[in-house]
Amino acid sequence: MFNTDLFTTLDLTNAANPNLFPFPFELHVGFSIIAFVFFIIRFFFDKRPYQLILALAVPFSMTLWLSESKVLFYTIGAIELALLVIAVISDFIYKSKHPELKDEKKKSDKTEEKAE
Repeated sequence: MFNTDLFTTLDLTNAANPNLFPFPFELHVGFSIIAFVFFIIRFFFDKRPYQLILALAVPFSMTLWLSESKVLFYTIGAIELALLVIAVISDFIYKSKHPELKDEKKKSDKTEEKAE
C-alpha cells in the first residue's frame, strides 16, 4: 500500500540541509519552476490577482537556500505567510467586485445537472 521507492528516488542523502527541505536543491528548483509556470498560465487565462501573488511567492521560497540563518528562515516564513494571507484576501475582494462570477458558476452547475 505504501511505496518506499519514493524515498530512494529522491535520494535524501543529497539534500543540502535535510532539516530545511527533505529533498535536494535541484528538485526544489524544479517544483518552483513548475509552480511558477502553472500560476502564470492560470493568471493569463483567469486574471485573478491571487494567481500572480502565488506565482511570485513560490519561487521566493528559494531564498531559504541562501543561508542557514534562523533569522532569515523565520523572516522568509513570515513573508510567505503574509503572501498567502494576501492571496486569500485578494481572492475574496476579487470575487466581491466581480459578482458575475457567481452567476457563471450557477449557470455551469445547472448545465452539469442537466447533462446528468
